[in-house]
Formats: sequence, C-alpha cells, structure tokens
Amino acid sequence: MTALAGWGLRQSLSASATLRRANDALLNAAEDLRDSRRRARDFTEASTDWFWETDANHRYLFISDRLGEILNADPRALFGDTLLDLEPLVEDAHTWMEYRADIVAGRPFQDLEISVADADGRALILRLNATAVRDPQGRFLGYRGCGIDCTAETLALVEARFMQTVVHDALDSISEGFVLFNADGQLLICNERYRQAYPNIADLLTPGASFADILRTAAERGGYEGEGDVGAWVEQRLKRHLRHSAPVDGLLSDGRWYRISEHATGAGGVVKLLMDITELKRREEELAGQTNRLEVTVSALRESERRYRQLVELAPYGIVIWDRAAIRFANTAAASILGVGADGLEGAPLARFLDDGPALEARLAAAAEGAGLRVECEAVRPSGESRFLEVRASPAAYRGKPAVLLVLNDVTDHRRVEGELQRAQKMEAVGRMAGGIAHEFNNMLTAIGGFARLAERNPGDAPRVLTCVQEIAKASERAAALTSQLLDFSHRRVSEEREIVAIAPLVRDLRVFLKPLISAGIEVVINLTDEPAHTLINPVTLNQALLNLALNARDAMPTGGALTIAVSVETPDRAFFARHGGLAHGRYAVVRVADQGTGVPDAIRDRIWEPFFTTKEPGKGTGLGLWMVYGAAQQAGGVVELESAPGQGTCFAVYLPIVAPPAVASGPETRLIADGDSASILLVDDEASVRTYLRLALEEAGCVVTEAADGVEALERYDEAGGLFDAVVSDVSMPRMNGPDLARALEERNPGLRILFLTGYASKETAAGLTAQAGRRIVMKPVPPERLLQALSDLLAD
Repeated sequence: MTALAGWGLRQSLSASATLRRANDALLNAAEDLRDSRRRARDFTEASTDWFWETDANHRYLFISDRLGEILNADPRALFGDTLLDLEPLVEDAHTWMEYRADIVAGRPFQDLEISVADADGRALILRLNATAVRDPQGRFLGYRGCGIDCTAETLALVEARFMQTVVHDALDSISEGFVLFNADGQLLICNERYRQAYPNIADLLTPGASFADILRTAAERGGYEGEGDVGAWVEQRLKRHLRHSAPVDGLLSDGRWYRISEHATGAGGVVKLLMDITELKRREEELAGQTNRLEVTVSALRESERRYRQLVELAPYGIVIWDRAAIRFANTAAASILGVGADGLEGAPLARFLDDGPALEARLAAAAEGAGLRVECEAVRPSGESRFLEVRASPAAYRGKPAVLLVLNDVTDHRRVEGELQRAQKMEAVGRMAGGIAHEFNNMLTAIGGFARLAERNPGDAPRVLTCVQEIAKASERAAALTSQLLDFSHRRVSEEREIVAIAPLVRDLRVFLKPLISAGIEVVINLTDEPAHTLINPVTLNQALLNLALNARDAMPTGGALTIAVSVETPDRAFFARHGGLAHGRYAVVRVADQGTGVPDAIRDRIWEPFFTTKEPGKGTGLGLWMVYGAAQQAGGVVELESAPGQGTCFAVYLPIVAPPAVASGPETRLIADGDSASILLVDDEASVRTYLRLALEEAGCVVTEAADGVEALERYDEAGGLFDAVVSDVSMPRMNGPDLARALEERNPGLRILFLTGYASKETAAGLTAQAGRRIVMKPVPPERLLQALSDLLAD
C-alpha cells in the first residue's frame, strides 16, 4: 500500500508539473500572439501603404486608416462596399474584365490600378494587390491585400516616356550618330544614324545592352581582325572607351569614315558621337601630296566643327539652367539679353536680373516640380536698361536634382512694333471717324448759318427772329455736345470722377461715332426706353465700353447684318441676383448690344472676360475690350451678362443701377458781379467773335471790360490801367503768349489777382496745374452766359 501510495503521489506531482508547464506555454503563446498583433499593427501604422480584407462575398471587412489619410475622405465613399464596386475607377474596360474574372473566381491578383479624386479634387492613381484566403479544406474565405499610392510614379513614368519620345525624335533627326551609356556601361539611347554606321551589330544596339557585350559580339561577327586574345582586345577597348580621349577617325562597317568622339556626362556615363567625314576623306585622298591644299581642307574641317559646336551658343533664344538657387548654365544669347558678359551669369542669382525678382523666382520655381510655365516679365540690365521678356519654364535636372530650364525670348522690339501697328490702326479709325464728325458739324453749321441768314432777311419779324435764334442755340448745343464726346473719346476731360449720366442721350449720340466705323451692309438700330434712366458712372468709360461692344458686334458680322443697341429699365428676377450675390436689389437700366453673327462658342464663354484673351488675328485686337466693359459696369455697381447661342448671334447686356436724376437748377438771373461799383475785367482771347460774345455777356452783367487779343497785349493793357482790375478772364491757348504764361507774368505784378481760365480742351493734369494756386479757376468752352457769370462771381467771392 505504501508503495502504491507513493507511486500515486509521484503520478499526481508529475501531472501537476505537466499542467503547470502547459499553462505556462499557453500564457507564453498568448503573449506571443499579442506581440505578433502589436507588431502587425505597428507595421501597418508605420507603412506608407494601406491594408484591406474582404469576406467570401468580396465585402470589405477591414480597411486601414492610411487610405483615409491619403484620400482625406471616407474610403467607402469612393471604393463602395465590395471589390466589384471598383469597376468605375478602372479606366480600361477590358483590363477590368480580366481582373473581375480573377475576383469572381477568388484568384490572387496583382497591380490593379484605379483612378480616384481626393477631397481636394486632386487625381490619384492607386495600385491594389491581393492574395486569396482559404480554409484547410480549400474553400475561399475572402481576400487580404494591400494598396499603394503610385500617383507620382505614374506621372513621372508618363513624363519620362514623353521626354524619351521627344529626345529620340530629336536625336533621330540629326545627321550625326549618337549613343549614350550610363555609368555601369549600359546603353540608354541610340539613334538610327548610329545603328546605320554599325550594320553588323545594329540588332544589339538596344537600351539595356552593355558595352562589353556589344564589343564581344562585334569581335565574334568579324569586328576583330588582329591576333591574340579577343578578351584582351575587348578590355583594351573598354579602357579607351572610359578614358574619353581626343576624337579619332575610323572606317566603320558600313564602309564610311566617321570622326568618333566620346565625352563624359555629369552622371558618370559616356556620350559617343559619330560625324560622317567620308567626303572629307575622299577629298584628302584626291589631294594627297598637295600639302597646302591639305592644310586648307583641314582648316575647313576645323571651321566646320567650330560652327557645329556654336549652333547652341548662337541660338537666337537665351537658354538658362537654374537650380532655384543660382544660374548654372547660360548660353551667349542669354548673356546678351540680360546685358552681361559671357561669364557673368553662371553662379549668379536669377532675381538680380528680373524686375520684382523674388516673386518671379517663386513662380518659376514651380516648374521644377513638373508644371510648365510661361510668363512675361521685365528684365533690368546692369546698365539700367529694361527689356521685356517672354520666359518659358520647363522641368529639368542639374546634377541629379530638380532644376528649371528657362528659354528667354526678348520681345521688346516686338512690343514696339505691335504698339506702332495699334497706333496706326487707331489713326485709321480716327481718320474714318473724322469724316463722320465733319458731316455732323457741316449739318450743324448749315443750320446755324441758315437760320442766321433767315433772321437777317426779316429783322422786324420778332417771332420769326426769335425762332431762328432758338434754332441757332439748339444747333450750337448739339455741336458743343459732339465736341464734349470727342474730348471724352480722346481722354481730354478735366475730371474722371463719376457723375449722374442720362443713358438714353449718351446712347443716341453714340451713332455719330459709329457711322464712319460701321462696315457697309450693317444696319444700326437704336431702341430707347421712354422712361428716363440715369446712373452714376464716368461717362468716358461708359462711352468707350459701349463703343467696344458695338465694334465687336461689327467684327462678328463680316457679311453684314443688324446691330441693335437697346436701352430698357428692368427689375431683374431672383435668379439674376442669385448669380450676382454682391449686387444691390432694385431697378436697373439695361443696355443690350446685339448682333446677328455666329455667336460665342461654349468652349470660350468663361474666358472672354480675361484680360488679353482674344480670338482675333495678331494685330487685330488686344483682348482688353470686354475686360474694359466689365470694369466699366463694375465701376457703376453693375454687371455684364452674355446672352448668346452658337449660330444665333451674340447679345451683351450691361446692367447699371438706376439713380435719381440730378436736381434741375433754375437758370440764374443775370446780375452784377459786385454790389455797388461794377467789376473791372481784363478779357483776353485771340478769337475776335468769342471775345465780342464774352464782352457783351460781361457788360450786360454790369462789368467794365478791357479787351486784349493775346498775352502780350494783355500785359500792355494791364500796365496802361495801372493794374486796376478785379479779375482776368483769359483763354488758355493763344499766339505769342498763352494763358499760363500770362498768369505767371501777372503774378509778378499782383500775386493776389484772380484769374478765370477758358479752354476748349484740357487734360486732368493740365487743369490741375492751372488751378493749383488759390484765386484760379477753369471753365470749359463753349460756356453759356449764366455759367460764365456764375464762375466769375464765385471766383470774386473766394
């Protein structure tokens, strides 16, 4: 019993120890599992890829957070609920059918590329790989896979293929043989001319072939005719290939002579050039023994080589390599454009030569990342001279790092010629307009002269004379309005401030300018609203905006048609104010300029408002017309809309907010300039009729007037009267001495003397100079008596 009990105790202790070991093993296994899961999670979080898992029905069970970070959005919103929802994201339908067959069959798949757009609208290219998960019985349980963002890789590959195509095309177009080996001796590029020079091994001259293998095959195919070890010959040729010795002449297997030169690249590779000199060799053979003529031939060959090397240096465009820190290469043209010596650019910062250089550097630097760019800028030479440049920036590389290739085109002379062409076109337009203006003025002069003669014939018939005088005043007012419009058109206004403008009369008077500018076969129709419409705007800009629209309409109808300018008063609907959220609600005057041309194509409807965008031929337009129209409407607080359909003509609608008309001031009564004693006025004007009119108006108001025909005579009259004048009324433009010179001479005699200037035209700058001093005012001709007396009264009251 004792032995049996002992045996049982030992069995129990052994079982207990086994149980403890099993429990320890279980705990260790659980800890290993947790460690394994932690490692898997850490790997997942640290990886730039993402991981996913589906069930047997291809529904997503798990997608790692990395995909959400890449898309900046919920992945399921783009990927759907199952793998089969990826169909719209695969660009090629045939490719998707192949991958879909694998997915439906539960087979592993690799490199499924899909295209999506992230939350910012940026196009992404993603690549998916998957392995099938099966149970011990082989039943398909789903997929586990990963994905990578290969956008940059794909774009780089596309760009590389494009550049490879461009480079190969360029190299195949030259007459010289060209081949490029990398630092490992592998062939990268070989043009067709080089292959033609080696017909025995042309099939080997493909990318990836090593120089050593090409040499060995060439020896085997008869390229080695010497004695001894072929391997030693290959080794010797390899060393010569890497030494980049001086060019050598050789007779190649195509039976022609070539000048063979090898050059090291910056990356450690080798460029090999073949220049066909067969004709030169033949000439040398013909001139054998004639030393002098041989020297001439060699000299000609060297000159030819120099010219060949100068092709790039003598290019008409500046070529610059800029690594975003400094200029690393510049040809002669670039140095000339920027006004420095041949060695004055390399190593210099680009900003030094450009106006607003730092800002331009920031824009051009983006080209190194793959975005081509074209800008126009101003270059400032060290001498201070400015040149206008057109700069094209493209991505490049310098010593293995991103850089920018800049092509500089000096367009200074082009701009000058273009400006001269525009001025010539403007002068042509002005000449045509002059005919129309002369016609209108002749009509007005006919009315003025005719009514004056009628009044002379029957001076005793007071009603008839009054009617004639009234008609003469109307004709003169029309002539004054036409002159005002001419000054507006030529920017010779004293003020550019906004004012309340009656729209209908302005549009009606626009016909005068359109007559000489509208082509034959075009009918101008003007429809005006009966309701008065006023807006707050600069009349110059409004006049020019409508003229631009009318001329565009003319150009849209080369074979003729109707050009309609209509004015109406409208209250736009809600949709209008929804399109233009910044506009004030209310009534608008709408000026519509419509033609019967071909209309505006949909492809450019959004671009027509851009400055410098034009569909006209070079020299026929600046692209600023519609931009100026848009700016004029915005100045008034309005907007411009395009109402057009292809083939149905074009209509531009200019919406201008309605404002109350200006208060009509009652005509001032003619009164004395000063109470008590009358004012003494020195009147100066070189036009006798104008001077007589002004004298009568002033004397009617009670003034004592002394006349002078110009500034010189005015000084004589002033001195004769001992300077006893209250004010001077003087024309600005006169012979011998003009108004400003007279004012300066009178200021020496009496600094406080008040002067009222009269002028038919004056720019804003001229008017500001004339009235800068206290006691000076200016009035535009033609001036009615009331305005003349009011201006003089205000001047004396200051």
